Amino acid sequence: MKIRLLILVIFSFNCGLFSQNKEGDSVRGTSDNKTVMGGDHQFFYVRNGDYIFKRDYKNNLLDSILFDNRYPNKNIKLVIQNGDPVIASRGGGMVWKVKNDTFKRADKSYNHKMTNQSTVFTHNDTLMKFGGYGFWSSRDFFTYYSEVTKEWEYYPVNNSANSPPGVSNVNAIFSNDYFYFSGGFKSNPTSPLNEAKNDEVWHFDFKNKTWTNFGTAKFSSIPNEKKLDIGNGRQLVLKKLNATNEFNNSYFRSKVDEPLLRSYRAFIYDYKNNTISQLKDLNPFFGISGGLWGNNNKDNTFASEVLVANDSLYHFRKNQLYGMSLNSYLSTNLNNTGAVYVDTKDLFNKLTQFTGTGLFILFAIVLFLYSKNRKRPRLSETGFHFNRVHYPLSKNELMILNLILYNKRVESKLILKKMYDPLLSVAQNNRIKTETVESLNKKISSIIGVKNFINSKKSLKDQRLLIYFSNFRSDFVL
Repeated sequence: MKIRLLILVIFSFNCGLFSQNKEGDSVRGTSDNKTVMGGDHQFFYVRNGDYIFKRDYKNNLLDSILFDNRYPNKNIKLVIQNGDPVIASRGGGMVWKVKNDTFKRADKSYNHKMTNQSTVFTHNDTLMKFGGYGFWSSRDFFTYYSEVTKEWEYYPVNNSANSPPGVSNVNAIFSNDYFYFSGGFKSNPTSPLNEAKNDEVWHFDFKNKTWTNFGTAKFSSIPNEKKLDIGNGRQLVLKKLNATNEFNNSYFRSKVDEPLLRSYRAFIYDYKNNTISQLKDLNPFFGISGGLWGNNNKDNTFASEVLVANDSLYHFRKNQLYGMSLNSYLSTNLNNTGAVYVDTKDLFNKLTQFTGTGLFILFAIVLFLYSKNRKRPRLSETGFHFNRVHYPLSKNELMILNLILYNKRVESKLILKKMYDPLLSVAQNNRIKTETVESLNKKISSIIGVKNFINSKKSLKDQRLLIYFSNFRSDFVL
Protein backbone atom coordinates (compact mmCIF):
# COMPACT_ATOMS: atom_id res chain seq x y z
CA MET A 1 0.00 0.00 0.00
CA LYS A 2 2.93 2.33 0.77
CA ILE A 3 4.50 1.53 -2.59
CA ARG A 4 1.20 2.33 -4.34
CA LEU A 5 0.93 5.62 -2.46
CA LEU A 6 4.52 6.50 -3.39
CA ILE A 7 3.76 5.82 -7.09
CA LEU A 8 0.72 8.10 -6.91
CA VAL A 9 2.73 10.91 -5.33
CA ILE A 10 5.55 10.61 -7.87
CA PHE A 11 3.15 10.43 -10.83
CA SER A 12 1.12 13.39 -9.57
CA PHE A 13 4.33 15.40 -9.22
CA ASN A 14 5.31 14.51 -12.77
CA CYS A 15 1.86 15.53 -14.00
CA GLY A 16 2.36 18.93 -12.38
CA LEU A 17 5.66 19.30 -14.18
CA PHE A 18 4.09 18.25 -17.49
CA SER A 19 1.22 20.71 -17.14
CA GLN A 20 3.73 23.52 -16.70
CA ASN A 21 5.90 22.59 -19.66
CA LYS A 22 5.30 24.18 -22.99
CA GLU A 23 4.39 21.98 -25.88
CA GLY A 24 7.78 22.39 -27.50
CA ASP A 25 9.77 21.41 -24.40
CA SER A 26 11.35 18.02 -24.10
CA VAL A 27 9.68 16.03 -21.32
CA ARG A 28 9.91 12.59 -19.88
CA GLY A 29 7.15 10.06 -20.32
CA THR A 30 5.87 11.15 -23.73
CA SER A 31 2.92 9.47 -25.33
CA ASP A 32 5.28 6.87 -26.80
CA ASN A 33 4.59 4.78 -23.73
CA LYS A 34 1.32 6.31 -22.53
CA THR A 35 -1.83 5.03 -24.15
CA VAL A 36 -5.46 5.73 -23.35
CA MET A 37 -7.03 2.31 -22.90
CA GLY A 38 -10.69 3.35 -22.55
CA GLY A 39 -13.15 5.16 -20.34
CA ASP A 40 -16.70 6.07 -19.50
CA HIS A 41 -18.48 9.34 -18.68
CA GLN A 42 -16.63 9.77 -15.38
CA PHE A 43 -13.14 8.33 -15.77
CA PHE A 44 -10.61 7.21 -18.33
CA TYR A 45 -7.65 4.88 -18.02
CA VAL A 46 -4.10 5.41 -19.27
CA ARG A 47 -1.54 2.66 -19.61
CA ASN A 48 2.08 3.45 -18.79
CA GLY A 49 4.38 0.47 -18.67
CA ASP A 50 3.12 -2.03 -16.11
CA TYR A 51 0.52 0.34 -14.64
CA ILE A 52 -2.87 1.60 -15.70
CA PHE A 53 -3.78 4.96 -14.18
CA LYS A 54 -7.33 6.11 -13.53
CA ARG A 55 -8.08 9.80 -14.21
CA ASP A 56 -11.12 12.05 -14.22
CA TYR A 57 -11.88 14.57 -16.99
CA LYS A 58 -10.18 17.32 -15.03
CA ASN A 59 -7.06 15.23 -15.54
CA ASN A 60 -6.73 14.43 -11.85
CA LEU A 61 -4.92 11.21 -11.06
CA LEU A 62 -7.26 9.04 -8.95
CA ASP A 63 -5.75 5.57 -8.84
CA SER A 64 -3.02 3.29 -10.17
CA ILE A 65 -3.60 -0.37 -11.04
CA LEU A 66 -0.83 -2.85 -11.71
CA PHE A 67 -1.01 -4.77 -14.99
CA ASP A 68 2.32 -6.49 -15.60
CA ASN A 69 1.23 -8.67 -18.51
CA ARG A 70 3.26 -7.99 -21.66
CA TYR A 71 0.36 -7.82 -24.09
CA PRO A 72 0.44 -5.07 -26.76
CA ASN A 73 -2.48 -2.69 -26.57
CA LYS A 74 -3.78 -3.81 -29.95
CA ASN A 75 -4.21 -7.36 -28.56
CA ILE A 76 -6.27 -6.35 -25.52
CA LYS A 77 -9.31 -4.20 -24.89
CA LEU A 78 -10.28 -2.29 -21.73
CA VAL A 79 -14.04 -1.90 -21.21
CA ILE A 80 -16.21 -0.73 -18.33
CA GLN A 81 -18.35 -3.44 -16.75
CA ASN A 82 -20.62 -2.58 -13.80
CA GLY A 83 -18.59 0.58 -13.32
CA ASP A 84 -15.27 -1.25 -13.08
CA PRO A 85 -12.49 -1.56 -15.68
CA VAL A 86 -12.10 -5.01 -17.23
CA ILE A 87 -9.42 -6.08 -19.71
CA ALA A 88 -10.14 -8.79 -22.28
CA SER A 89 -7.90 -10.41 -24.83
CA ARG A 90 -8.96 -9.85 -28.43
CA GLY A 91 -7.28 -13.06 -29.54
CA GLY A 92 -7.80 -15.48 -26.68
CA GLY A 93 -10.11 -16.08 -23.74
CA MET A 94 -8.19 -14.22 -21.05
CA VAL A 95 -10.05 -11.74 -18.85
CA TRP A 96 -8.45 -9.55 -16.21
CA LYS A 97 -10.34 -7.84 -13.39
CA VAL A 98 -9.13 -5.58 -10.60
CA LYS A 99 -8.36 -7.28 -7.31
CA ASN A 100 -6.33 -5.60 -4.57
CA ASP A 101 -5.19 -2.80 -6.89
CA THR A 102 -3.96 -5.28 -9.52
CA PHE A 103 -5.44 -6.63 -12.73
CA LYS A 104 -5.59 -10.39 -12.18
CA ARG A 105 -6.89 -13.23 -14.32
CA ALA A 106 -10.58 -13.90 -13.67
CA ASP A 107 -11.25 -16.53 -16.34
CA LYS A 108 -10.75 -20.27 -16.67
CA SER A 109 -10.02 -20.00 -20.37
CA TYR A 110 -6.68 -19.90 -22.20
CA ASN A 111 -4.90 -18.09 -25.02
CA HIS A 112 -6.47 -20.08 -27.87
CA LYS A 113 -5.72 -17.36 -30.48
CA MET A 114 -8.97 -18.14 -32.33
CA THR A 115 -10.40 -14.60 -32.14
CA ASN A 116 -7.50 -12.39 -33.20
CA GLN A 117 -8.61 -8.84 -34.12
CA SER A 118 -12.08 -9.47 -32.69
CA THR A 119 -14.43 -6.75 -31.44
CA VAL A 120 -14.82 -6.58 -27.64
CA PHE A 121 -17.62 -4.56 -25.99
CA THR A 122 -20.17 -4.72 -23.18
CA HIS A 123 -23.91 -5.23 -23.55
CA ASN A 124 -26.10 -4.93 -20.44
CA ASP A 125 -22.92 -5.19 -18.35
CA THR A 126 -22.06 -8.48 -20.07
CA LEU A 127 -18.67 -8.81 -21.73
CA MET A 128 -19.21 -9.62 -25.42
CA LYS A 129 -16.99 -10.50 -28.34
CA PHE A 130 -17.70 -10.68 -32.07
CA GLY A 131 -15.73 -12.10 -34.98
CA GLY A 132 -12.00 -12.63 -35.04
CA TYR A 133 -9.53 -14.73 -36.98
CA GLY A 134 -7.73 -17.96 -36.10
CA PHE A 135 -6.79 -21.32 -37.59
CA TRP A 136 -7.28 -20.08 -41.17
CA SER A 137 -10.89 -19.02 -40.64
CA SER A 138 -12.91 -16.14 -39.21
CA ARG A 139 -15.76 -16.18 -36.73
CA ASP A 140 -19.26 -14.99 -37.70
CA PHE A 141 -20.90 -15.13 -34.27
CA PHE A 142 -21.03 -13.50 -30.84
CA THR A 143 -19.66 -14.99 -27.64
CA TYR A 144 -20.12 -13.73 -24.09
CA TYR A 145 -18.12 -14.14 -20.93
CA SER A 146 -20.07 -16.13 -18.35
CA GLU A 147 -19.58 -14.94 -14.80
CA VAL A 148 -20.72 -18.41 -13.68
CA THR A 149 -18.45 -20.68 -15.71
CA LYS A 150 -15.69 -18.07 -16.06
CA GLU A 151 -15.46 -19.05 -19.73
CA TRP A 152 -16.72 -17.72 -23.06
CA GLU A 153 -20.06 -19.09 -24.21
CA TYR A 154 -21.84 -18.99 -27.58
CA TYR A 155 -24.49 -16.26 -27.90
CA PRO A 156 -27.53 -17.67 -29.78
CA VAL A 157 -29.37 -15.65 -32.43
CA ASN A 158 -32.74 -16.15 -34.11
CA ASN A 159 -32.06 -15.99 -37.82
CA SER A 160 -28.91 -18.01 -38.30
CA ALA A 161 -29.77 -18.36 -42.00
CA ASN A 162 -29.24 -14.62 -42.43
CA SER A 163 -25.87 -14.26 -40.78
CA PRO A 164 -22.80 -12.24 -41.78
CA PRO A 165 -19.60 -13.75 -43.10
CA GLY A 166 -16.79 -14.58 -40.74
CA VAL A 167 -14.85 -11.34 -40.28
CA SER A 168 -11.99 -9.80 -38.32
CA ASN A 169 -10.63 -6.32 -37.65
CA VAL A 170 -13.96 -4.67 -38.52
CA ASN A 171 -15.16 -1.11 -37.92
CA ALA A 172 -17.76 -1.78 -35.23
CA ILE A 173 -20.25 0.39 -33.37
CA PHE A 174 -22.53 -0.61 -30.50
CA SER A 175 -25.36 1.80 -29.72
CA ASN A 176 -28.71 1.35 -27.94
CA ASP A 177 -29.01 -2.43 -28.39
CA TYR A 178 -27.84 -2.16 -32.00
CA PHE A 179 -24.51 -3.47 -33.27
CA TYR A 180 -23.14 -2.27 -36.62
CA PHE A 181 -20.02 -3.30 -38.43
CA SER A 182 -18.40 -2.62 -41.78
CA GLY A 183 -15.02 -3.09 -43.40
CA GLY A 184 -12.47 -5.54 -42.05
CA PHE A 185 -11.55 -8.81 -43.68
CA LYS A 186 -13.45 -12.00 -44.32
CA SER A 187 -12.08 -15.47 -44.92
CA ASN A 188 -12.28 -17.18 -48.27
CA PRO A 189 -13.84 -20.62 -47.57
CA THR A 190 -12.42 -22.09 -50.79
CA SER A 191 -8.97 -20.62 -50.18
CA PRO A 192 -8.36 -20.30 -46.41
CA LEU A 193 -4.92 -18.75 -46.85
CA ASN A 194 -6.44 -15.79 -48.68
CA GLU A 195 -8.69 -13.14 -47.19
CA ALA A 196 -10.88 -10.55 -48.89
CA LYS A 197 -12.06 -7.11 -47.85
CA ASN A 198 -15.57 -6.95 -46.47
CA ASP A 199 -17.59 -4.37 -48.42
CA GLU A 200 -20.93 -4.96 -46.66
CA VAL A 201 -22.58 -3.22 -43.72
CA TRP A 202 -24.30 -5.49 -41.19
CA HIS A 203 -26.65 -4.70 -38.32
CA PHE A 204 -27.59 -6.81 -35.31
CA ASP A 205 -30.62 -6.10 -33.13
CA PHE A 206 -30.09 -7.41 -29.60
CA LYS A 207 -33.79 -6.99 -28.83
CA ASN A 208 -34.95 -9.66 -31.27
CA LYS A 209 -31.50 -11.23 -31.85
CA THR A 210 -31.59 -10.89 -35.62
CA TRP A 211 -29.03 -9.91 -38.24
CA THR A 212 -29.80 -7.58 -41.16
CA ASN A 213 -27.61 -7.03 -44.19
CA PHE A 214 -27.71 -3.28 -44.87
CA GLY A 215 -26.05 -3.73 -48.24
CA THR A 216 -22.85 -2.52 -49.85
CA ALA A 217 -20.80 0.22 -48.21
CA LYS A 218 -20.63 3.49 -50.18
CA PHE A 219 -17.15 4.24 -48.85
CA SER A 220 -13.87 2.38 -49.24
CA SER A 221 -11.46 2.13 -46.35
CA ILE A 222 -7.90 3.26 -46.96
CA PRO A 223 -4.73 2.48 -44.96
CA ASN A 224 -4.47 6.03 -43.57
CA GLU A 225 -8.06 6.10 -42.35
CA LYS A 226 -8.78 6.42 -38.64
CA LYS A 227 -12.14 5.89 -36.96
CA LEU A 228 -13.57 6.73 -33.57
CA ASP A 229 -16.96 5.78 -32.14
CA ILE A 230 -18.64 9.04 -31.08
CA GLY A 231 -21.94 7.51 -29.95
CA ASN A 232 -25.48 7.17 -31.25
CA GLY A 233 -24.43 4.92 -34.12
CA ARG A 234 -21.83 7.37 -35.48
CA GLN A 235 -18.13 7.25 -36.28
CA LEU A 236 -15.70 10.13 -36.67
CA VAL A 237 -13.50 9.24 -39.62
CA LEU A 238 -10.33 11.02 -40.69
CA LYS A 239 -8.60 10.34 -43.97
CA LYS A 240 -5.21 11.69 -44.91
CA LEU A 241 -4.97 12.49 -48.60
CA ASN A 242 -1.90 13.09 -50.77
CA ALA A 243 0.53 12.78 -47.93
CA THR A 244 3.47 10.41 -47.69
CA ASN A 245 4.33 10.60 -44.00
CA GLU A 246 2.39 10.68 -40.79
CA PHE A 247 2.55 13.90 -38.79
CA ASN A 248 4.90 13.92 -35.86
CA ASN A 249 5.20 15.80 -32.63
CA SER A 250 7.95 18.16 -33.72
CA TYR A 251 5.82 19.59 -36.50
CA PHE A 252 2.94 20.60 -34.24
CA ARG A 253 5.12 21.95 -31.48
CA SER A 254 5.24 25.26 -33.30
CA LYS A 255 1.96 25.60 -35.19
CA VAL A 256 -0.42 23.83 -37.53
CA ASP A 257 0.50 24.28 -41.17
CA GLU A 258 -2.67 25.07 -43.11
CA PRO A 259 -1.61 23.60 -46.52
CA LEU A 260 -0.78 20.33 -44.81
CA LEU A 261 -4.03 20.44 -42.88
CA ARG A 262 -5.88 20.61 -46.17
CA SER A 263 -4.66 17.08 -46.87
CA TYR A 264 -7.07 15.92 -44.15
CA ARG A 265 -10.67 14.97 -44.74
CA ALA A 266 -12.94 14.48 -41.74
CA PHE A 267 -16.26 12.66 -42.02
CA ILE A 268 -19.10 11.47 -39.84
CA TYR A 269 -20.43 8.02 -40.74
CA ASP A 270 -23.95 7.77 -39.33
CA TYR A 271 -24.91 4.10 -39.58
CA LYS A 272 -28.24 4.63 -37.83
CA ASN A 273 -29.52 7.22 -40.33
CA ASN A 274 -27.43 5.97 -43.27
CA THR A 275 -25.67 9.27 -43.97
CA ILE A 276 -22.11 10.44 -44.55
CA SER A 277 -21.35 14.04 -43.62
CA GLN A 278 -18.11 15.92 -44.12
CA LEU A 279 -16.77 18.47 -41.68
CA LYS A 280 -16.72 21.68 -43.69
CA ASP A 281 -14.05 23.34 -41.56
CA LEU A 282 -11.36 21.05 -40.25
CA ASN A 283 -10.46 22.18 -36.76
CA PRO A 284 -6.70 22.23 -36.03
CA PHE A 285 -7.55 20.15 -32.97
CA PHE A 286 -7.90 17.14 -35.22
CA GLY A 287 -4.33 17.54 -36.37
CA ILE A 288 -2.74 17.21 -32.93
CA SER A 289 -0.02 14.64 -33.27
CA GLY A 290 0.17 11.58 -31.11
CA GLY A 291 -3.54 10.90 -31.45
CA LEU A 292 -5.54 10.98 -34.64
CA TRP A 293 -2.58 11.07 -37.01
CA GLY A 294 0.56 10.79 -34.96
CA ASN A 295 3.17 8.13 -35.69
CA ASN A 296 4.24 7.88 -32.07
CA ASN A 297 1.41 5.49 -31.24
CA LYS A 298 3.07 2.09 -31.36
CA ASP A 299 -0.17 0.22 -31.86
CA ASN A 300 -1.32 2.62 -34.59
CA THR A 301 -4.88 2.68 -33.28
CA PHE A 302 -7.14 5.69 -33.61
CA ALA A 303 -8.64 5.49 -30.13
CA SER A 304 -5.35 5.00 -28.35
CA GLU A 305 -5.06 8.70 -27.42
CA VAL A 306 -8.54 10.01 -28.20
CA LEU A 307 -11.86 9.29 -26.51
CA VAL A 308 -15.41 10.65 -26.42
CA ALA A 309 -17.30 11.38 -23.22
CA ASN A 310 -19.74 13.96 -21.88
CA ASP A 311 -20.55 15.23 -25.40
CA SER A 312 -16.90 16.17 -25.86
CA LEU A 313 -13.91 14.91 -27.79
CA TYR A 314 -10.82 14.49 -25.59
CA HIS A 315 -7.19 14.14 -26.58
CA PHE A 316 -4.63 12.98 -24.06
CA ARG A 317 -1.04 13.88 -24.96
CA LYS A 318 2.03 14.17 -22.77
CA ASN A 319 -0.08 14.04 -19.61
CA GLN A 320 -2.17 16.95 -20.87
CA LEU A 321 -5.90 16.56 -21.56
CA TYR A 322 -7.34 18.60 -24.42
CA GLY A 323 -11.07 18.73 -25.11
CA MET A 324 -13.69 20.39 -27.21
CA SER A 325 -17.46 20.30 -27.43
CA LEU A 326 -18.34 17.67 -29.98
CA ASN A 327 -22.07 18.28 -30.46
CA SER A 328 -21.81 22.02 -31.02
CA TYR A 329 -19.03 21.54 -33.55
CA LEU A 330 -20.79 18.80 -35.48
CA SER A 331 -24.11 20.67 -35.55
CA THR A 332 -22.66 23.65 -37.44
CA ASN A 333 -19.88 22.17 -39.57
CA LEU A 334 -21.51 19.21 -41.28
CA ASN A 335 -22.19 18.89 -44.98
CA ASN A 336 -24.12 15.83 -46.10
CA THR A 337 -22.25 13.97 -48.85
CA GLY A 338 -24.19 10.75 -49.35
CA ALA A 339 -25.10 7.43 -47.76
CA VAL A 340 -23.07 5.00 -45.71
CA TYR A 341 -24.47 1.98 -47.52
CA VAL A 342 -26.61 1.00 -50.46
CA ASP A 343 -29.39 -0.95 -48.82
CA THR A 344 -29.83 -3.68 -51.46
CA LYS A 345 -32.45 -5.46 -49.40
CA ASP A 346 -34.41 -2.25 -48.95
CA LEU A 347 -34.03 -1.51 -52.66
CA PHE A 348 -35.26 -5.02 -53.48
CA ASN A 349 -38.16 -4.67 -51.08
CA LYS A 350 -39.06 -1.28 -52.53
CA LEU A 351 -38.71 -2.64 -56.07
CA THR A 352 -40.89 -5.60 -55.15
CA GLN A 353 -43.40 -3.30 -53.51
CA PHE A 354 -43.35 -0.94 -56.49
CA THR A 355 -43.70 -3.84 -58.95
CA GLY A 356 -46.49 -5.40 -56.91
CA THR A 357 -48.29 -2.07 -56.64
CA GLY A 358 -47.81 -1.45 -60.35
CA LEU A 359 -49.15 -4.88 -61.26
CA PHE A 360 -52.11 -4.39 -58.91
CA ILE A 361 -52.89 -1.01 -60.47
CA LEU A 362 -52.49 -2.47 -63.97
CA PHE A 363 -54.79 -5.37 -63.09
CA ALA A 364 -57.32 -2.95 -61.60
CA ILE A 365 -57.21 -0.82 -64.75
CA VAL A 366 -57.66 -3.87 -67.00
CA LEU A 367 -60.49 -5.12 -64.81
CA PHE A 368 -62.12 -1.70 -64.85
CA LEU A 369 -61.81 -1.40 -68.64
CA TYR A 370 -63.07 -4.94 -69.08
CA SER A 371 -66.03 -4.27 -66.79
CA LYS A 372 -66.72 -0.98 -68.51
CA ASN A 373 -66.37 -2.62 -71.90
CA ARG A 374 -68.82 -5.33 -70.89
CA LYS A 375 -71.36 -2.61 -70.11
CA ARG A 376 -70.97 -0.91 -73.48
CA PRO A 377 -73.61 -1.72 -76.11
CA ARG A 378 -72.44 -4.07 -78.83
CA LEU A 379 -74.04 -5.30 -82.03
CA SER A 380 -75.30 -8.81 -82.52
CA GLU A 381 -76.84 -10.63 -85.47
CA THR A 382 -80.35 -9.91 -84.22
CA GLY A 383 -79.97 -6.64 -82.31
CA PHE A 384 -77.58 -5.39 -79.62
CA HIS A 385 -76.43 -6.20 -76.09
CA PHE A 386 -76.30 -3.66 -73.29
CA ASN A 387 -75.58 -4.31 -69.59
CA ARG A 388 -75.67 -8.05 -70.34
CA VAL A 389 -79.22 -7.74 -71.72
CA HIS A 390 -80.07 -8.50 -75.34
CA TYR A 391 -82.41 -6.13 -77.16
CA PRO A 392 -83.80 -7.50 -80.45
CA LEU A 393 -84.27 -5.23 -83.47
CA SER A 394 -86.21 -5.60 -86.67
CA LYS A 395 -84.36 -6.26 -89.89
CA ASN A 396 -84.69 -2.66 -91.04
CA GLU A 397 -83.72 -1.26 -87.60
CA LEU A 398 -80.59 -3.42 -87.52
CA MET A 399 -79.71 -2.33 -91.05
CA ILE A 400 -80.10 1.36 -90.17
CA LEU A 401 -78.12 0.94 -86.92
CA ASN A 402 -75.23 -0.64 -88.83
CA LEU A 403 -75.23 2.24 -91.33
CA ILE A 404 -75.22 4.84 -88.53
CA LEU A 405 -72.44 3.11 -86.54
CA TYR A 406 -70.07 2.45 -89.45
CA ASN A 407 -70.50 5.82 -91.15
CA LYS A 408 -70.14 9.37 -89.88
CA ARG A 409 -73.00 10.57 -92.10
CA VAL A 410 -75.74 8.58 -93.79
CA GLU A 411 -77.94 10.09 -96.48
CA SER A 412 -81.65 9.39 -96.19
CA LYS A 413 -81.80 8.22 -99.81
CA LEU A 414 -79.25 5.48 -98.98
CA ILE A 415 -81.45 4.21 -96.15
CA LEU A 416 -84.47 4.40 -98.42
CA LYS A 417 -82.61 2.47 -101.08
CA LYS A 418 -81.60 -0.30 -98.61
CA MET A 419 -85.16 -0.85 -97.36
CA TYR A 420 -87.15 0.08 -100.51
CA ASP A 421 -90.14 -2.21 -101.19
CA PRO A 422 -91.14 -2.10 -104.86
CA LEU A 423 -94.62 -3.28 -103.97
CA LEU A 424 -95.19 -0.02 -102.10
CA SER A 425 -95.36 3.52 -103.37
CA VAL A 426 -92.60 6.04 -102.84
CA ALA A 427 -94.62 7.89 -100.23
CA GLN A 428 -95.22 4.68 -98.31
CA ASN A 429 -91.53 3.74 -98.42
CA ASN A 430 -90.58 7.24 -97.17
CA ARG A 431 -93.05 6.96 -94.32
CA ILE A 432 -91.79 3.49 -93.30
CA LYS A 433 -88.21 4.77 -93.44
CA THR A 434 -89.03 7.75 -91.20
CA GLU A 435 -90.99 5.66 -88.73
CA THR A 436 -88.20 3.05 -88.55
CA VAL A 437 -85.54 5.72 -87.88
CA GLU A 438 -87.68 7.32 -85.19
CA SER A 439 -88.48 3.95 -83.60
CA LEU A 440 -84.81 2.94 -83.57
CA ASN A 441 -83.76 6.31 -82.15
CA LYS A 442 -86.34 6.20 -79.37
CA LYS A 443 -85.50 2.61 -78.44
CA ILE A 444 -81.67 3.03 -78.26
CA SER A 445 -81.85 6.48 -76.62
CA SER A 446 -84.06 5.06 -73.86
CA ILE A 447 -81.93 1.96 -73.32
CA ILE A 448 -78.46 3.60 -73.14
CA GLY A 449 -79.76 6.77 -71.47
CA VAL A 450 -79.11 9.54 -74.00
CA LYS A 451 -81.36 12.26 -75.38
CA ASN A 452 -81.09 11.54 -79.08
CA PHE A 453 -78.97 8.67 -80.29
CA ILE A 454 -79.76 9.58 -83.95
CA ASN A 455 -79.72 13.18 -85.14
CA SER A 456 -80.50 14.62 -88.55
CA LYS A 457 -79.66 17.73 -90.58
CA LYS A 458 -80.11 18.99 -94.11
CA SER A 459 -77.35 18.45 -96.60
CA LEU A 460 -75.35 21.55 -97.53
CA LYS A 461 -75.27 20.42 -101.16
CA ASP A 462 -78.96 19.67 -101.45
CA GLN A 463 -81.36 21.16 -98.92
CA ARG A 464 -83.98 18.57 -99.95
CA LEU A 465 -81.65 15.79 -98.77
CA LEU A 466 -81.64 14.73 -95.11
CA ILE A 467 -78.43 13.49 -93.41
CA TYR A 468 -78.53 11.13 -90.40
CA PHE A 469 -75.62 10.89 -87.88
CA SER A 470 -74.95 9.92 -84.25
CA ASN A 471 -72.75 11.52 -81.61
CA PHE A 472 -72.66 8.23 -79.68
CA ARG A 473 -71.07 5.95 -82.24
CA SER A 474 -68.02 5.43 -80.00
CA ASP A 475 -70.22 4.09 -77.20
CA PHE A 476 -70.83 0.93 -79.20
CA VAL A 477 -68.38 -1.94 -79.41
CA LEU A 478 -68.04 -2.69 -83.08
